Amino acid sequence: MATGDTSRDLQLDKGKGIISHVNEYTYLGVRITKEGNHEPQINDRINRGRAAITKLNSILWDRDVTLKTKIHIYHAIVKSTITYAAETW
Repeated sequence: MATGDTSRDLQLDKGKGIISHVNEYTYLGVRITKEGNHEPQINDRINRGRAAITKLNSILWDRDVTLKTKIHIYHAIVKSTITYAAETW
């Protein structure tokens, strides 16, 4: 797959294959467009983080769960959900 300004397939040397042109593709869980706009993907990650916090509300507000445990849960679930594949942004 190839993206960019030109909307044509790329021919490899000596007929060894063709790389198809696409408008967008997913790499490491991140949607990459020909314009290079990552904002929709970033907003999607933020929303997934919010959803994770919502699902964990009963644990995060439980007074019997220590702050240390809550921090571990945050790093393991919420932070990893938000930052997954961030190196591609």
